[in-house]
Amino acid sequence: MQEHPYRVLIIDSDNDILTTYQNYLTQQGFEVDTAQDGIEGIEKLRKDEPDVALVEIKLPKMSGIEIIRLVNEEELDTEIIVLTEHGNKEDAVTVLNLGVGAWFEKSNIDKTQFLEKVQDLCQLIPTAQMRRYLSARPG
Repeated sequence: MQEHPYRVLIIDSDNDILTTYQNYLTQQGFEVDTAQDGIEGIEKLRKDEPDVALVEIKLPKMSGIEIIRLVNEEELDTEIIVLTEHGNKEDAVTVLNLGVGAWFEKSNIDKTQFLEKVQDLCQLIPTAQMRRYLSARPG
């Protein structure tokens, strides 16, 4: 087991989703924070750089797609999972092209598969950390 719990941020405007997933992931040993709109979400991503963020596509103040673009542009060390009820095929193609780790429909979620994906993404070595490691190695 790792030294510190993996950190997950859930960005969703639906209180029931926030509570349900926060409780579930906390029971699985994760440290979980939440945000109820896109602006709060990106601020917490910038400040805390959690291991994984669960992002709804349709959010007040800033869309999930805008959040994902900013995470990429700013090279934040957070893996993204889209957890949505509102996605369409066009959104799915857009976010997958942006390098999102997974896409789950809230209404049709396999909790075992979901948990495995969150754990897998938490264990990835962040790109920036890998770059620092590789550049520090003697040539």
